[in-house]
This record gives sequence, structure tokens and C-alpha cells, in this order.
Amino acid sequence: MFTDESPTKPSLQHTVSRAQPVIDSLSLILGPIADSNEHSDNPAMSLLHNQTISQDIMCRLSLATSGSGTDDLCRWLYDTFQSNIADLQLVVISYIPTLAGVYLSRCISSKETFSGFEAVFLTLYSHEMVIRGAEPCIIRIPNTICIPGAAESGKANGKGKATATEPDSIEAMVSPALEPCNTVRATKRGLIVSVALDLYYNNISLMPVCSKIEFCEFCIIWAGQDELAGAEQLDEEKDNAQEEEEENAEEKEEEVDKKKEHKKKNDRCNQVPLPWELFQSVLRILGHCLLGPTNSKELKEKAFKAAKCLNARALRDFDSKAMLASRSLVRLGEMIEEPVPELQPSVITGDLSELEALRASIFSR
Repeated sequence: MFTDESPTKPSLQHTVSRAQPVIDSLSLILGPIADSNEHSDNPAMSLLHNQTISQDIMCRLSLATSGSGTDDLCRWLYDTFQSNIADLQLVVISYIPTLAGVYLSRCISSKETFSGFEAVFLTLYSHEMVIRGAEPCIIRIPNTICIPGAAESGKANGKGKATATEPDSIEAMVSPALEPCNTVRATKRGLIVSVALDLYYNNISLMPVCSKIEFCEFCIIWAGQDELAGAEQLDEEKDNAQEEEEENAEEKEEEVDKKKEHKKKNDRCNQVPLPWELFQSVLRILGHCLLGPTNSKELKEKAFKAAKCLNARALRDFDSKAMLASRSLVRLGEMIEEPVPELQPSVITGDLSELEALRASIFSR
């Protein structure tokens, strides 16, 4: 038994000894945090699931002065991920939703450079590029034409030869091969952030719930939920205006329409760009938050709301791929909420009797 345990203990102790100085350096930014981790066997994992520290870091990343090249917290995130300590890298990955949310929101409203945020994104991008090995991400989708039942029906219709030549699966490229990037340009911003979100998705089962909820809240902001709520409120005002006296109804309706149109114009100018490579990464994470194993009712509600907001955004942008994908996710969320009908025993018995009678008639021929 001693020979089985001895190789693992030094490895864990070595990891802890490497991680502890990095965690201690965080206390220089946040204040004393050693008391919460000193009795833990794995301080890095304790740091990952410490909600108090997580909320403090999220708040600091959301400050108006965050994200600059002199931001100590961004520097800590960059150095920590570069340390190649797996558990500490998970800590950095857990803050990708906050980094992406704050960064993308500010890029459309400010001309300042956020070199602190961008340095973190570039190191995440480089890490993922090494993992992928300069190869595109390709998935294989089963070809339903080649399902045995479908093939038999094809032969019955005289189409057996056409289905026989179909491939068993269809290849679809999720992400192209990544190229080296030293700076974040506006044309590459969506791709670089999407790669970071893919890294988050690959480790999402290890992420704390508060990080996932933070992501869903930013998705609602990206979709322009505030503007959509304002438009709905204007629609209600329009309906109320129509119920008033006839001489004032037309004037109020025109005024409401002007406000709504003005709001739409502001929305077009201030909304966060969501190219397809970024949109699909967002939907993958939302899909896990909505359909994955979790006991958090708040997470599922936030994810469902975010999916509906993104679907409204896709409809507004007339993006066919985003419309189809987001609507499918919304429909799946609705199916979760719908109660599953229970079959009555009498119905089941009746169906079975009909099947038995049909089988008997077939074999009697």
C-alpha cells in the first residue's frame, strides 16, 4: 500500500508548493485570503470555489479602470495561466465570462485600448491553438438517409441505389484552423473571444455555478435585453394610447412610434457585434447551462432567458443560422418546462390489442 500512495503524494505536494506563491501574490491585490485556504489540501481548487473571492474579482474586473495595461489583476490572470498549473488555470478560465462580457461591452462604447484584457485573451488563444495543433475543429453528424429504416423505405420507393451511395456521416467545420495572433484587431476580436469561450466550454463541468450565471447575465446584455424591454414598454404605451379619445389617439401613437424608432437606432449603434463564430460558442455554453446536470434553478432560468433574448437578437439581425440555432435551443428549453403526459393503462392496453390483432391478420395470410 505504501508503494501505491507514495508516488501520488509528492506530486500533489509539489503542485501545492508551486500554487501557493501564486495564490499569495493575489492577496497583494485583494487583501488577505490565506486564512480561507491554509487548511485546504488543494488551495487552488478552494480558490476556484470560493464565492467571496470570486465576487470580489468579478467586481474588480467590472470597474471602469479595469482592463488597462497597468491592471494588476489582469497581470495576475495572465501570469497565473502562464504558470501551467492546471488547477490554477481553471481559476483563470472561470473568469472568462466576466472578461468577455466587460471587454466586448466596452469595445463598442469606448475608443480606449484594453491591453490588459487583450493580453489575457491572447494567452488563452495561444493555449487553445497549441491544443488544436493548427487543425480545424470538425464534427461528424450522422446521415439520417443511411438509417436502416430510411434505407428500406427508399428501396420501396425505388430510390435504393441513391441511398446506398450516401456517406454514413456528414462532416461540419465548427471552427477553422487557428492562426498565430500577436494583437487583437477589430476583425479578429470575435474569433479570439470565441476561442476563449470554447476553452471555457471544454472545462464547463468544473466551473462554479456563479461563473455560469455571470455568463448568462452577460448574454442578456449582449442581446440588448434592456432595449428589448424598452421596446415592449413602448408597445404597451402604444396600446394604451389607442384606448383613449379619438382626437388624441393619433398624436400619441405618432409620438410613441418616434420614441420606438429612436430607441431602435440607438440599439443598432450600441449593440455588441455577435458574428457566427462567437454566437455558436455562446449557444454551446448556454445549452449546457440549460440542459446539463445542475441543481441550480436560477442557472436554468437565466440560461433560458438568455436563449430567448439571443433568439430575439437573431430575428432582429435577420441572421438565418443564428435564428435556427437559437430557436432550437429555446424550443428545447420549452420542452423541459412542459409536463410529460402520462399514458393511461386503458390506452396502452387498447393499443397493444390492436397491434396483436394486426399481427395475427398478417400471419394468417
